[in-house]
Amino acid sequence: MKIEDIFHNTINEYGMIQSGDGIVVGFSGGPDSTALVHLLYRFKEHYNIRLVCAHLNHKFRPGDAEEDAKYVQAFCRERGIRCIVECEDVPRMAAREGLSPEQAGRRARYDLFNRVMQGEGFNKIAVAHNRDDQVETVLMRLIRGAGVEGLGGIKPVRGNIIRPLLEVPRSMIEDYCKEHRLNPVTDKTNLSPVYFRNRIRLELLPYLRDNYNSNIDRAVLGAARVLRWENDFIAGAARDEFSRLVEGQGTGRLEFSAEKLLELHTAVLWRVLRMAVEHLLGDANNLELVHIEKLYALLEKGETGKRINLPRGIVAGVEYGRFFVARQPHPAGGIEETYRLAVPGSISIHEAGGVIEAKIFSMEDYKRERNTADDRRAFLDLAKTGRNLVVTGRKKGDRFNPLGMAGTKKLKDFFIDQKVPRNKRDLVPIVRSGRDIVWIAGYRIDEKYKVTADTRQVLGLEFRQF
Repeated sequence: MKIEDIFHNTINEYGMIQSGDGIVVGFSGGPDSTALVHLLYRFKEHYNIRLVCAHLNHKFRPGDAEEDAKYVQAFCRERGIRCIVECEDVPRMAAREGLSPEQAGRRARYDLFNRVMQGEGFNKIAVAHNRDDQVETVLMRLIRGAGVEGLGGIKPVRGNIIRPLLEVPRSMIEDYCKEHRLNPVTDKTNLSPVYFRNRIRLELLPYLRDNYNSNIDRAVLGAARVLRWENDFIAGAARDEFSRLVEGQGTGRLEFSAEKLLELHTAVLWRVLRMAVEHLLGDANNLELVHIEKLYALLEKGETGKRINLPRGIVAGVEYGRFFVARQPHPAGGIEETYRLAVPGSISIHEAGGVIEAKIFSMEDYKRERNTADDRRAFLDLAKTGRNLVVTGRKKGDRFNPLGMAGTKKLKDFFIDQKVPRNKRDLVPIVRSGRDIVWIAGYRIDEKYKVTADTRQVLGLEFRQF
């Protein structure tokens, strides 16, 4: 079968593309993404789609990275494809936020893809994961420890992200690039066994093929496909049971009948427990298998008065046949972390018990949205704020120019004027651009960043409690 046939079959099987879609294509310049851009370009009239490419210079490979960007721009220019190139110091970002280089790179890439998608008014993101990537991912997760969901591997469609090459072998992609004389760039880091994925690709898989199963790729892919089906079924059952049994949604404390929870199949029960934590925090970051095991053991023993603490201020316990999972009030210390806020995007501010979401509006949309403004929403000039925003707690010496006032004011004095209780001042999220305060979440923006008649794009911020 030709690569074009697999490409079309994958798109059709998973309903990846509909007529009129606007697709942002992640374009690194390597063989996979080059083939993906070329195929989507060749068949854009067939699918009636619009394309824009997005490329991120991670600053991992000085010199080579700049050449990659030039290749991407030239490739797109020759074909009349709009191309957006940005630069992000990912090594510095990883060090600042305590992430691995791979995690930081992925976050930076998808921040860019989502910003481009929203800015262009598009609705999908296409990335170039291939069949070999799928095999490597499943083995990585097996080695590190994963459940059914993780062992199902990379999903062909996840939300607005599509992967049209997920069932195409890497060798076929390389042959396609040669056949069409696309001359993609080579990322030399892919040839080094420094990264875990590279060791899987360069060392483990060749060893398994030579010594255990020459068709190991097919075996892994078949198992992953079955596990994805089973995962979808179990996840649906767990969502139904969570909705049926939970009490207290929308509050900081969820309760269940311990007896009814224990009637559930263990596979469903464990997911319900995970959903409870995720519901309270807005995500499941830092929630590991060991934490779900602790919740299950607590529920199974059923000792009234027994409690356990989980990461990020979650407490669970049993009280007279009732099982609860709740957020603990954060101790007086306030917001200590520095959170990076993607634009557009959202971030959970765990100490403050809420989420800040950033959206981009045209002036036309802003004129409709501003009628719904309240203390929990703010509208600012995107050109002035920029996209590199962070959220912190207050800092010594903080000053800003409250909207509607002449001159700056100490943040401490502003809180006093607003009658913010002293024990809550350290829990108020402060959105910053560089050293400047942009917004005191829930209270006031800085005069300098307000929307004016010259504004072209509006940054909308919203603070929601969990």
